[in-house]
Amino acid sequence: MSFYTALSGLNAAQTDISVTSNNIANVGTLGFHGSRAEFADIFTTSPYSRPASQIGSGTEVSRIGVDFKQGSLTATGKVLDLSLQGPGFFQVRTGPDAGADAGYTRAGAFGMNREGFVTNAAGHFLTVFPTSENGDTLSTTQTQRLQIPQLFGTPQSTTAVDLSFNLSLSDNGGLGTQAAIPAAAFDPADPTTYAATTQIPVLDGAGRAVPAQAFFVMSDAPDALDGGIAYTVQLVVDGVTAEPADPLAALSFDAGGAQTGGLEAMSFALGDQSLSLSLAGSRVSDGPFGAITVSQNGTRQLDLSSVDVRQDGTVWANYGAETSIAVGQVAVVNFSDIQGLGSIGSATYRASRESGEAHLGVPGSSGFGAVRSGSVESSNVDLTEQLVNLIMAQRNYQASAKALETNGTLADTVMNIRS
Repeated sequence: MSFYTALSGLNAAQTDISVTSNNIANVGTLGFHGSRAEFADIFTTSPYSRPASQIGSGTEVSRIGVDFKQGSLTATGKVLDLSLQGPGFFQVRTGPDAGADAGYTRAGAFGMNREGFVTNAAGHFLTVFPTSENGDTLSTTQTQRLQIPQLFGTPQSTTAVDLSFNLSLSDNGGLGTQAAIPAAAFDPADPTTYAATTQIPVLDGAGRAVPAQAFFVMSDAPDALDGGIAYTVQLVVDGVTAEPADPLAALSFDAGGAQTGGLEAMSFALGDQSLSLSLAGSRVSDGPFGAITVSQNGTRQLDLSSVDVRQDGTVWANYGAETSIAVGQVAVVNFSDIQGLGSIGSATYRASRESGEAHLGVPGSSGFGAVRSGSVESSNVDLTEQLVNLIMAQRNYQASAKALETNGTLADTVMNIRS
């Protein structure tokens, strides 16, 4: 029996060394929790034996306990690097499907994948409570994977352009060289058929910019009898010349340069769509040709500009300079018995019968830690303590090995007794 007692001591010391070695190996693993081997003595009794004379039968591993104390927080400056100040875990989905198994971790080095889902290095998906766009939490009992859209808004094609500009009497910037009045048949590729041209902003139905130009064909030049000047307008959008609803509509100015025509918007047909061009506020002078103001009513989808995560876990996506929407609230999870959690690697755990069901909570509420953006939780392993434990485990292993050797020597002595 003493052989088995010594052997159990060897096995126990080996387990202790393995646990300590694993702690040391993960001293740099984010969100890692150190473990310790906990042992219990083996004691067998018989109803016919005297309790005072019973000897133990060695030791066994009762459990590998996990130290869930919080590790130190390290600032990273990355918005999606998250940590928890206080108890709880982040909930993640371990697979790409919305119904994948749930995992629980404090390793908060998250980032966005190409589809906008927030994931960690293990490919696990961060989950959040659903929210409205203004940040109101819609449910604290159901979670969903956090996805941050890269674009926001509904694109609309341009139907109206407001343009005011200065038409130069002396220099059109080389944008047109009309040779005669009336001009030859308009041709956007022939500068001699128009006096000036300018680019205008136009968006298609997908919110994409399309090339568009307004051309000004001089129809009346100043003379001794009349100092006024007039232009007809041609519109070319994406290589197609638009049909004016009123071919006689003109942009005109009196001898003093004040605008007299073109004060009302001009309408142009583009297939089954129409585009109006307002030229109110334009002028004619000896100054250089150029736009004064320009605007259009089309809209494009806004690109994601930044992401913010508040202490209550609400994730805000910012688009452009002014638009911000909430895309979810980080869920925090706790358990009745966290020692009952099972490890699945990557500093992540799964619920078990021993741990009980997961309790969902809002960050910062009673029993749940607050979210800190721009920082991660380091391993809670104390390297100095682990090195001391390693020395102690090595000493225990050597002592058990010596006890086993001694038992072997005693057995050899018995076997060598001569009659």
